[in-house]
This record gives sequence, C-alpha cells and structure tokens, in this order.
Amino acid sequence: MKVNNIFFVLAALLAFALGASAQEMTKDQWQQEINQLTQSRTELSAKVTALGADVTTMQGQSTQIDADYQKCMDGLYALVGSDAAKAAAYSSDIEAAENKANELGRLSDADLVASSGEVDALAANVKGLWDNKLSLIPVFWDRLTALNEKVKSLQTTLANQMKVYTVGTWARDRDCLWNISKKKDIYNNAWLWPKIWQGNRDEIKDPDVIKKGQKLKIPKGNEMNAEEKAAAKKYYARKAAK
Repeated sequence: MKVNNIFFVLAALLAFALGASAQEMTKDQWQQEINQLTQSRTELSAKVTALGADVTTMQGQSTQIDADYQKCMDGLYALVGSDAAKAAAYSSDIEAAENKANELGRLSDADLVASSGEVDALAANVKGLWDNKLSLIPVFWDRLTALNEKVKSLQTTLANQMKVYTVGTWARDRDCLWNISKKKDIYNNAWLWPKIWQGNRDEIKDPDVIKKGQKLKIPKGNEMNAEEKAAAKKYYARKAAK
C-alpha cells in the first residue's frame, strides 16, 4: 500500500471514530485536521526515505564485510597452505564424521557394542582430520574439539560395556567362541557365543575361525539381543544345510 493511500485510510478511520462529532466539525476545523494529517504524511514519507537510504547503506556495508571476511579467510587458508575449495571439502569431511558420531550416539549400548568397529574407524578418521593443517583454523578447531568429545563418550560407553579376552591356542586353551563363552568369567553359558561374534564382527569373519592373539571384546549381558539371535539362527541354518 502506498504512503498516500495509508493516510487517506487513516483519515477515513479518524472520521469514522469521531462519528457524529466529526459531522459537527466546521469547515475550518476539518481543514485543520486535514492539514495535520498531511503534515504527518510528509514527515513519515521523509522517515521512510531516510530508512530506505539507511538500508541501502547497510547493504553496502554488509557486502563489504562479507568481502573482508572472505579475504581474511583466504589469508588464513594460505597460511596453512590451503584454499577455499580445499577448506570446503574439509568441512564436508568433518560434517560426515559429525553425522556418523551422532548416528552412533543414538544406538543402544548393545548395538553400539556390535558397532564397535565403526567407533574405532570414526576415531581413526577424526585423528586424520586433526592431522590436516586446516584444523588450525578456529572454526574447524572448534568443530573437531566437539567431535573429539563425542568420540571419547562413545569409547567410554564401550569400555563400560565390555571386557576384552585375548584368544589362546586350541591345543593349550581349547579356545573357540563356544568354549570362551562358557568360561565362568565370561558368560558361563556356551550358547551365548553369538554375542562375542556379533560384538567383534570387525575381527571375526567366520565364527568357526578365531586366531591366537586376537583381542575379542566381550559385550555385557546374559541374554542375546534380536540381532545376535538372528545371526545365530542364520549360522545354524547354514550349518544344517551342509
């Protein structure tokens, strides 16, 4: 709505509010009212014009600030032997790691144990991100610091959820997942061996084959979760089909 139209509407509303009193106004009084409204319109129009000029000025300042900021960032990138394109790719790599940390953080403790290999991979990935000199740029430093805390939290949860068993030899220790599982200080139940298998999928490709010296994570609990039961069922079905 144009400024002129606004004041005509205001004048009409004023006349309506005055009601009968407005109808009793003299011609001079009415003219005086119109003059006051016209003056207010002129003053407001000037203010609108001034505000428009201010907006234009601030837009120019914003553009200059953006340009100065980009110039500053380009200078920082150059100091670490990089550039804006590499920084953008680096930022995307950090974002992917952040998303993975958030994904793992939403898992139950049991599922996190089963995904412990992913936690290890994430920790290694974050270490590699730190090794990039772009990590010295404050914005990246802050993101990586926060990411480090998330990784440490995941690792702490894993540490509280399991112990580690070092595989011995078959000849001396008769170590297999079944025998390990039935040890009193493990589960004292041989049938829970799939818990060890699923908790070490990064280490155990074939549950019938484990090697001396392997360090197996022992998930907590005395029952199998749905994923562990499904893996066991699939294993026994495959064995029965042979």
